Amino acid sequence: MGLLDFFKSFGSKAERDKAQQDLGNALTSLDIDVAIGAHQNWKDRLALYLDGNSTEDLRPEVICHDDRCDLGKWIYSDGQKQLSQYAMFSELRAVHKMFHQQASSVVALQQSGKHADSKALLDGEYTKTSDRIVRRLKDLKLLAQSRGS
Repeated sequence: MGLLDFFKSFGSKAERDKAQQDLGNALTSLDIDVAIGAHQNWKDRLALYLDGNSTEDLRPEVICHDDRCDLGKWIYSDGQKQLSQYAMFSELRAVHKMFHQQASSVVALQQSGKHADSKALLDGEYTKTSDRIVRRLKDLKLLAQSRGS
């Protein structure tokens, strides 16, 4: 679901206005640019880890939790309260959960000696999932910026 699909899902101006108000309320506690940067940074962190150049103690059992990073905390608090009824938000929540599961798997595979599998996951499905999160966040930002126009 993209930005235009979000607007098509509402029949009346009142419904569109309500959706934009909900979005505005939810986004008061999230810096979208910071969330985008943090998720884009994860690929670099994982690549350093796979190359053996990281000093981070990455643990799959920690990384897999999608409610501990700033975006996850927002998703399960203000985002959930204000936007749970919208498909775009539901997709963001599901893709964010998948992102954490895949990042966890990248590390777990590496730790179990499956270096090629870990690298393939990082460069393949993980990257696609990460890109989807960034697109959804950018969509939310555009929607928020269009409020009142």
